[in-house]
Amino acid sequence: MSFGAYAEPALVVSILTAGVLLNRRRDGDSPPMSPSSEPLLSTGESAYRQREFFGRPIKSRNTAVWRHTWVSRILRRFPFLVEVWYWLLVYWTYQLARAFTAVTLKDNTLAVSRDHALSLIHLEQRLGVFVEPAVQGYVMARPSLLGALNRIYSFIHIPGTITFLAWLYAAAPQQLFEARRRTLAVSNLMAFVVFTLWPCMPPRLLPATDGFGFVDTVHTGEVASVWTTNRFCNQLAAMPSLHFGYSFVIGLTIATLPSHTHSRVRMLAKWVLGMSYPALILVAIVATANHYVLDAAAGFVVASIAWNINGILKSLLVLEDAFFYLLRVHKPRGADDEAIGKIFDPVLEMSEEGGWRRA
Repeated sequence: MSFGAYAEPALVVSILTAGVLLNRRRDGDSPPMSPSSEPLLSTGESAYRQREFFGRPIKSRNTAVWRHTWVSRILRRFPFLVEVWYWLLVYWTYQLARAFTAVTLKDNTLAVSRDHALSLIHLEQRLGVFVEPAVQGYVMARPSLLGALNRIYSFIHIPGTITFLAWLYAAAPQQLFEARRRTLAVSNLMAFVVFTLWPCMPPRLLPATDGFGFVDTVHTGEVASVWTTNRFCNQLAAMPSLHFGYSFVIGLTIATLPSHTHSRVRMLAKWVLGMSYPALILVAIVATANHYVLDAAAGFVVASIAWNINGILKSLLVLEDAFFYLLRVHKPRGADDEAIGKIFDPVLEMSEEGGWRRA
């Protein structure tokens, strides 16, 4: 087994651990020395609380009655542990779903995905945006640039996203963080539906007989990520590009972060910094022949829709309450009941300025 098979998971674990430690509450209650010291139900707490389930009011279990238990006090001291749980839940649900589609592919799926890929190419040709061969040809003539883009594609997506979430949790209002976390989760769900119903072969897998000359630079250069080379990875999921969708969410979040000043230079710097990331990822996914330009466009659409409808996931808080209640655990309180802004709504984003908290 290669070094990367251990190094990449170790890097992810290290980032998550750092996020837990850096986001700990210095003034939180210290956990008891032994689980035997756990108190009974908190007195004076109602057993139920009011929630909304897809717009309708509903009674939900009130986990605050377990706020003094040993595990609850640990979560209060290290609240980012809850975010680690969320990330693991979303990531592995998504990966298991992809694995299911990978091992249950029908005999004609390969041919269908190739037909879909060719239809995308023909559409790009009609639109005048079929630039993938030219971009890859330019990059392949420059080995240093090619090596850098191969590594950016393979090793930035997952570690970069986790690092972003750990930083945003520390730096941004809770309301803003939770909205972005839900946006990524909804993007995953939407992308899974699309590539399950409409499998698409990436450029790197198109047969040479099709005449486009795409090269799988990542795998031939032996810099593929362990996350994308296992036998359960669905290789026919080019549409939409979550590499680009995630990078767009991250970039737009940075570009629209609330600021303590109204300096135009500062605002411009945030936009340049934020949009540089999705631009870099766009070049990487095209140059390495992992995605078409329209895959990135679809990733943009998916991320934009998810940004605006992410609040739909708050309806699942009823199920979360029941789950934590059964475990006798109280999740540290967040901002799930507050309004969430819409995409390209700088007025509301700026109104969150007062909610900033220091890292």
